[in-house]
Amino acid sequence: MAKLMSIFTTIPFGLLILTVFAYWRITADHLQIAGMDNLAYAVFGVGLILSWWFNRSRVFFITVVLALSHYALSGLAALHTGMPSLTTVVFPVICTLVPINILIFSLLKERGIFNFWGLGRFALIAFQLFYVAMAITANDLSLLNFFRQNVLTGELAANAAIPQPAVLAYGVAFLSMFRKQLHSRSHLDNALSVVLVASLLALQAKPATMAGTMFFSVAGIMLIIAVIQDSYSMAYLDELTGLPARRALKEELMKLRGEYTIAMVDIDFFKKFNDTYGHDTGDEVLRLVASVLKKVTGGGKAFRYGGEEFTIVFPHTAVADALPHLEKLRAAVEECPYDYRGKQKQEGKSKKKASAKKLFVTISIGVAERSEKHPETQEVIKAADNALYRAKKKGRNCVSK
Repeated sequence: MAKLMSIFTTIPFGLLILTVFAYWRITADHLQIAGMDNLAYAVFGVGLILSWWFNRSRVFFITVVLALSHYALSGLAALHTGMPSLTTVVFPVICTLVPINILIFSLLKERGIFNFWGLGRFALIAFQLFYVAMAITANDLSLLNFFRQNVLTGELAANAAIPQPAVLAYGVAFLSMFRKQLHSRSHLDNALSVVLVASLLALQAKPATMAGTMFFSVAGIMLIIAVIQDSYSMAYLDELTGLPARRALKEELMKLRGEYTIAMVDIDFFKKFNDTYGHDTGDEVLRLVASVLKKVTGGGKAFRYGGEEFTIVFPHTAVADALPHLEKLRAAVEECPYDYRGKQKQEGKSKKKASAKKLFVTISIGVAERSEKHPETQEVIKAADNALYRAKKKGRNCVSK
């Protein structure tokens, strides 16, 4: 439930709601359609440049699909080709292919743009363009009949502005992407479901050109925001644990002034644990410990320092005030089990899973505060490291200062 609620509090979802409200409140008389068209192409251009710069192939090709679709439906394609009926002909095709393309490109791995893998993705888009162009130039619209077929019954299908194959395509795409979104921590994956909805609103609102332009533009903006958020996460968040990483810690330390406390946290006997149960289980335990440290109270903030070591910063806090919160964390980790099921063993053609057992880990914590003896942050960290060493000498699973 918490994950579901987090989806509806993301920036893309909020942006979509604002756009729907703006379109509802603003009429075509208040907007210059030509200006909106230019804005849309500017958004797509920025999206293509950013996705290329940050090597986000999924965003790049989805932006290409949105840009081509908007171009074909805006009337410019009909004007440039001298075919007044072009928009009417390609509308059902675009309605069906947009969700299919968004789904396909969202599932592909990030493997670059201008390389062998990118060439294949360009070819996929080019094939669709070629097929539609061949049907139109040959004046054989029977090749496009599939995109107009009625496959559903009911009032909802009858009232949809988009053709029924597109309704099915959007339904399948949305369910697939929403399911993936529930298990993903990626900002891009979280944004793509909303991008899908924005494109649906753009197509459903046709022939209201302003609506199409607004929602296509917003879809492009969502992709740009997702690229920026993903890039920020890669730079400042630890991929394994989701905690702020060393770079974020460095910037946090630069903000500190006055009284503060720093704690260094280390998982006890982690190397032995890794050697016994394997690195995959070790990674799971790191995530487990990080999930506990993330809930630190007393105004503290946890960071991944490196390896099995973490740092907790308490701004404006004396060491005496931080100790109860650190002791609470230590006890929480000690009481939090990891369900280890072992590796699958093959016996002939059958597979047996090792019986599950609960594994427990403990942490040692060293803590120090800024003082006349340790006026600089690096000195405080070194003092906390020394305290951590004393905690280990005491027998581990304790807090030392």
